[in-house]
Amino acid sequence: MRGLWLRLLRGGGTAARLEIALPVAAGAVITLVLLLLLGLQQGLDHRADRTAWRTPEPAAGEATVLQAGHLDYIGERPITVIELAALTAGPPDVPHMGDFPDPGEVWVSPALASLTDELPADHLAQRFPGEIAAEIDAALLESPDELFAVVGRAPDDPAMTAERPSHQWNDAASLSPVAIDHWSTTPDLYQTTYRDIALLVAVLTALPLVGLGGLAARLTAARRQRRTATLRLLGASTAQVARLAAVELAVLAGAGVLLGAALHQVLLPLATQATIKGGTWFQADLRPDPWLTLAVAAAIVAVLIVGAISGLLPAVRDPLGTYRRSRLGRTRPRWWSLVFIAAAVTLFWLRSSNPFVTIAFTVVVVLGWGLLAVGPWLIFNLGRLLARTARSPQGFLAGRRLSDDPHSAWRAVGGLALAGFISGFVAAGLAAGIGNADAYEAGTERIDAVVTAAGIDTAASEAATALDAAGVPATVAATAPPTWLDAADWATLAVTVDDPGADMDRARTVLAASGLAGPELRLSDDLPTMWLLQDGIVIGFLIMPIAALVGLAAMVIGAIARVLAQRDTLLGLHLAGTPQRVLLAAQRREMLLPTALLGGIAVAAGLAGGTTLGSVDLLNPATLGVLTGLLALAAAAVLAADRAVRPVLARVSTDLAERE
Repeated sequence: MRGLWLRLLRGGGTAARLEIALPVAAGAVITLVLLLLLGLQQGLDHRADRTAWRTPEPAAGEATVLQAGHLDYIGERPITVIELAALTAGPPDVPHMGDFPDPGEVWVSPALASLTDELPADHLAQRFPGEIAAEIDAALLESPDELFAVVGRAPDDPAMTAERPSHQWNDAASLSPVAIDHWSTTPDLYQTTYRDIALLVAVLTALPLVGLGGLAARLTAARRQRRTATLRLLGASTAQVARLAAVELAVLAGAGVLLGAALHQVLLPLATQATIKGGTWFQADLRPDPWLTLAVAAAIVAVLIVGAISGLLPAVRDPLGTYRRSRLGRTRPRWWSLVFIAAAVTLFWLRSSNPFVTIAFTVVVVLGWGLLAVGPWLIFNLGRLLARTARSPQGFLAGRRLSDDPHSAWRAVGGLALAGFISGFVAAGLAAGIGNADAYEAGTERIDAVVTAAGIDTAASEAATALDAAGVPATVAATAPPTWLDAADWATLAVTVDDPGADMDRARTVLAASGLAGPELRLSDDLPTMWLLQDGIVIGFLIMPIAALVGLAAMVIGAIARVLAQRDTLLGLHLAGTPQRVLLAAQRREMLLPTALLGGIAVAAGLAGGTTLGSVDLLNPATLGVLTGLLALAAAAVLAADRAVRPVLARVSTDLAERE
């Protein structure tokens, strides 16, 4: 029986080659993208775990350490500074360092140590109270190139007694001294927000991947059904047929998974250079754990096998009905889709700490995955409407073929529709992100130090005197604090440097040496917040090409697959006298009309979802540019599919050798 199965598989010409190649290619692409996404999620988790100790939790018992922190800057790069003072004779070791810094002792990351050696002392080194005593272990760093310092202080040091306002996002970067009795394991809001965004990216990217997986599993499904039906009519048992099909699909999908895993290993060093949150990655962060890689591989193989075998069940149950084409596909949304959507939204609401990302995630899951669930139903009703209102043979043929097999039509146009949803979501989100990022780019020639409102006059006088003594031309003024601080308690000391290119870092060093380093040196240009916005923009531009390429490939391959699956019908129509131009026109309508309908719905849903990230004018250049590119992509996809289908349709509708 195995020999007959292989002969039938090899004897199918172009269809057989596609049937073999696409599960391999789809498995490779899906595996590669999923491993990259899982690596990103795992890397962010590792970053959060390594940096959680920097955000202190107030002591519940006897305090052992006084901990504070602030952000400093060198050029456009931030320096995270954690200050520690022992409150007992035996303070706990700093995690992964096996020691505790003495007063005046400074530990720095390798990147900061190198930078301190390279730059003049009045640019950087003089900001610290003593000499560098040790380099910080990589297990404490967020990224290999992070600029990070741990400074030992005495409990009565002014830096450890002055009150500092808490930052609205990053508690560890702008922190009043806190007495603690243990190292925290709770990451700050920045870290958790990045993890939530990574999960949102995974859901967005999974949408077109699901479409590609469905296309791979069901490509030439009709041919596979006929092969299965042939074996059943020749006497093969259900168990034999199921076993042969499962082995075939497991081998093909397994080969694709191995290829994708190999590609991931090749691309991993390149992926570590992608800058997220201002830093690159340790390679171990982006390499998923072995058990997770195996689980992904097994899940991909299982999904492709189940998807393909589910299409064989009619041939196993009723082999004669397979040849009679007596069964139409289901069109109603499946109940498990609704269960999945509800479960995903509930779990994200339980784990997320950022309400804006949570709302965006909910919209993406409900609208994006909802579109996956109702897409075939929409195409089925479109086909029925088109057949009823047709005024030409090609319109009637297109309508009947869409309503007869809406699932294969959805697999052809669904990838592009989902690309439209993602593009609409990103287009609206880009406008909000670009606008906010532009706002943070203002004030790059100014240093802001937050001080108490009662001491603002004294601080301004001391800062002006210190800057003049150091030969740094600058203007010092008192301004209102950021809106998230109470103006009755706080004020901003604004220092505008005449020559920022030459003197900005010297001015920062003077302010730090004068005790005016403050909890946040440049609130008007808060780089971590700007990174969050810019990283979102970069991620958006990375998602769209993936979705676009998958959508384009799905339309071309899906259109060819529909022709191959309907070869007997097309050949019968040709023998009955239907002109070739009518068949081509019907095929073209099968692509254009569902693409226009579903694409329009998907883009509108994506735009609505993207506005949850912030208020935005949808007529801005960024949004219009993305939508124009999407329209061009749709036109190119339809044209490419039409060009690819023509020779295939001409062959299968006229060549009797193609009849099975």
